[in-house]
Amino acid sequence: MYDLIIRNARIADGLGNPLVQGSLAVKDGHVAAVGHVEEAATETIDADGHVLAPGVIDLHTHYDAQLTWDQTASPSGALGVTTVVIGNCGFGVAPAPKDVRDSIIANLAEVEGMSLQSLKAGMDTSYETFGEYLDLLRRKGIYPNVACLASHTVMRTAVMGDEGSERPSTPEELDKMVTLLREAMDAGAVGFASSSNENHRGAGGIPIASRMADDEEFRTLAKVLADYDHGVFMATFGEKHSIPFLEELTRISGKPGLYAPHFHFTHQPDRASNIMRMAEDARGRGLPVYTQGSCQPLSLTFTLDKAYILKAMHPWPATEDHDELRKIFSDPGFRDAFRETLKRPESQHVFKGRWDWVPIAVAELEKNQNLMGRTIAEIAEERGQDPLDTFLDIGLEEDFAAKFTFYMLNMEEDGVAEIIANDGTMISLSDAGAHNSLLCDAGYAMHLFGHWVREKGLFDLPTAIRKVTSDPAEIYGISDRGRLTKGAWADMILFDPDIIHITKMTRHFDLPAGGERLLRSAPGLKGTWVNGVQVFDGEHYLEVPAPGQVLTRFDATRPKVGMGQAQAAE
Repeated sequence: MYDLIIRNARIADGLGNPLVQGSLAVKDGHVAAVGHVEEAATETIDADGHVLAPGVIDLHTHYDAQLTWDQTASPSGALGVTTVVIGNCGFGVAPAPKDVRDSIIANLAEVEGMSLQSLKAGMDTSYETFGEYLDLLRRKGIYPNVACLASHTVMRTAVMGDEGSERPSTPEELDKMVTLLREAMDAGAVGFASSSNENHRGAGGIPIASRMADDEEFRTLAKVLADYDHGVFMATFGEKHSIPFLEELTRISGKPGLYAPHFHFTHQPDRASNIMRMAEDARGRGLPVYTQGSCQPLSLTFTLDKAYILKAMHPWPATEDHDELRKIFSDPGFRDAFRETLKRPESQHVFKGRWDWVPIAVAELEKNQNLMGRTIAEIAEERGQDPLDTFLDIGLEEDFAAKFTFYMLNMEEDGVAEIIANDGTMISLSDAGAHNSLLCDAGYAMHLFGHWVREKGLFDLPTAIRKVTSDPAEIYGISDRGRLTKGAWADMILFDPDIIHITKMTRHFDLPAGGERLLRSAPGLKGTWVNGVQVFDGEHYLEVPAPGQVLTRFDATRPKVGMGQAQAAE
């Protein structure tokens, strides 16, 4: 007697093989049989010919804080995700000694665009060490499986306090970080994550702590990974570092290196392809160097007082005080100075003054309702104004309530297609759990199946499924997941490939302390199962004993994904 049989399905094994018509049986959380299944089960579901596939493995999330108050890691489960990796970019929540915990949380709120009020109201902070944090997740219960990266910025702050954002470490301080990294790896970290990206800022606009690390600190921490039989080095780089440095760290650690973010830049059309080819060349030399790319346009939606992406640009103010901002934004001197910045943007700035890519998402005043959906460029031309003046005038007139959407990267689909078609690109970068009021990209895999498979024909469906299931599982050593083969864990999604897509974003105020977030749904997704337990029925999360596992044991097998691609191209 099986626990569950799903009959009349088109089954994708997650390995890229053709779909197979048949049934799948589950016993004790594992796939027990695939194909022709005659036996009975406690529960039987008719799939009605829909596709049954492994659940999506989301390599780039920031649910570290949210999981302490939300078992479901919403909205990922409702968007087909069954396993999440947290701690990305080196921005986690552990270890968190009591004397620096407030700094860790405040820095996380700023760099990941989270509501500090929601974090303070919602977070359970009854832990200090990395291992105690994992134990907390186990006690609370989780719906998705969770793998956690050790976080560079958090370790620096734990050792150096606020000085971690001001200077390089001393040898003694670095020794303490090495100890913390070993403690995290011993407790079950999937690897190590860091950032040297110039756009990453902590509370008050200061650099995030890992940006102050010198290259030798990176090398020293990479050497720690060499002592373990598993692990990855996840690096969010900007202008200071690129693939060659990650290749060096990969050589030192002997572990896969993951570069992020891999977007197509309109103003640097060759940048993405150059990054892709450098990673290919590294794999051609036998080094497992990969990138994390997105299959969606990158957009952020925000109000004038929380213009996250502009804060890295001189002389945009770091304050969010409305009285101060009104004075600054009304000053012609400020406006002229910012115009000069837009004329000569630095390479790390992702906003390049494309006001034709800045529509008004929300207007509160009745007189401005007709502006919603129109771009700043259109409105400025109509008013005979400079677009920056139009942008600031509307924001001030609306008393900081208007929401603007900035479309910035991945806007040319030919360039995006080149990136995501490469087997060395891990399709991810959802940032799920972060920037809650600015974006919702957790449904990237549903967009991949609907847009890039059904509408664009870039992939066949089995290949697209492989790229978001077994490929990431293999590279991160996530054992027996990302595939529907006998003995594997029964992490599954059921969807209609003729319908599947993601909706536009809608506003909700359901975070702790009434915090705002944007959400999308995935019409065509019929169900999500984690370890054989259904957690989402196509409409709602189900109230079930939380079936997710905190993953702490990983496969040491060296990944083969994309390793032959460079030679084949030659």
